[in-house]
Amino acid sequence: MAKGTSRLSKNQKIGLMCAGLFVVMIGAAYASVPLYRLFCQVTGFNGTTQKAVKASNVVLDKVIRVRFDTNVNNVEFQFKPEQPYQDVQVGKTAMAYFKVKNLSDQPIRAQASYNVLPEAMGGYFMKLECFCFTEQTFKAGEEKEFPMVYYLDPEMIGDIDAKGTTDVTLSYTFFPVKEAGN
Repeated sequence: MAKGTSRLSKNQKIGLMCAGLFVVMIGAAYASVPLYRLFCQVTGFNGTTQKAVKASNVVLDKVIRVRFDTNVNNVEFQFKPEQPYQDVQVGKTAMAYFKVKNLSDQPIRAQASYNVLPEAMGGYFMKLECFCFTEQTFKAGEEKEFPMVYYLDPEMIGDIDAKGTTDVTLSYTFFPVKEAGN
């Protein structure tokens, strides 16, 4: 190179690489939660149930007991299933109902999150319709009943971790939806 032409020194190159790495790490930190959520929804990892677009066309003789667990987190709700469990055939569409009552004297916006135990069943618990997919608004003292339509995917029989399952627990937790900026 001709004399007088500027070049980055070795220290400047290292400094730029460190700054670039810092920016990448900050971006990865912000992206990690939505990416993890997407990963769980796609794979059923950590007991995340799947959203199905159509019912199964295969029904097996195998029956599994599906238990329903309901919880609230920082919201004044009474939340319970119509029945504590259902015995369902693998592949057969089933419907469960849940009752939610706002016990406060204020309107509340809330949404339910969910998971399935054992975790191996998360990828095989297929929801066709669920109140957990959208946030809900409850007037003071209002009570609502919500259906949840689901089936257990017959593909579970091919999974060494899921095929011996006899009981599944679907757990919901209602939590308040915070306003943007809060």
